[in-house]
Amino acid sequence: MLRTFSPVSRLRFGIAGFVLAGGLISGCASTQITSVWRDPGVGPVQFHKVVGVALSQDATIRRLAEDEFVRAVGPAIALAGYSVIPDDEIQDKEKAKARIEAAGADGAVVFRLVGVEEQERWVPPTSYGNAWGYWGYAAPMVYEPGYLTTDRIVQVETAAYAVPTARLVWAAHSDTLNPANAKQLVGEVVRAAVERMRKDGLLPEK
Repeated sequence: MLRTFSPVSRLRFGIAGFVLAGGLISGCASTQITSVWRDPGVGPVQFHKVVGVALSQDATIRRLAEDEFVRAVGPAIALAGYSVIPDDEIQDKEKAKARIEAAGADGAVVFRLVGVEEQERWVPPTSYGNAWGYWGYAAPMVYEPGYLTTDRIVQVETAAYAVPTARLVWAAHSDTLNPANAKQLVGEVVRAAVERMRKDGLLPEK
């Protein structure tokens, strides 16, 4: 069940980093959209030319995310942000705004890392044998004791703006559990966000 997302302040183009902390846990990641917000003051919105921007000081991560956005949305309507806004202008709000408007885009989708949480989780013991064999001193079974493990949850915010009005019309928060690397993380986050935007009518079917 999705909870309502109501941003305390409007998201803006800025210096916010989409930079990963080191030491991502190796494993199978899982990304979920945990909350969604829509501007109740606007009617249905669907973008026809949209720029995807990953706010990051790391040019490699930025390109990974923005290329994935173009693949997920479709090159007919999507533009990678780095093809519109040079790296040395990504932190300048006014220049970024001017570049996006000059590209003729009616929408801009911005990805921003908002946090990384670590949570301890108890993994219960596993036994291969019958239930009563658990008590046996030398029972013929394989037993793996329980243990504590630490999960890393990477939180990303996605914000969709209507360029002509500079208005935030849609936003979502996603959690990714134990991403193995940056490529896996940005791929899952972007695809999950695009799928939800499509469901909510902001993007046409591919």
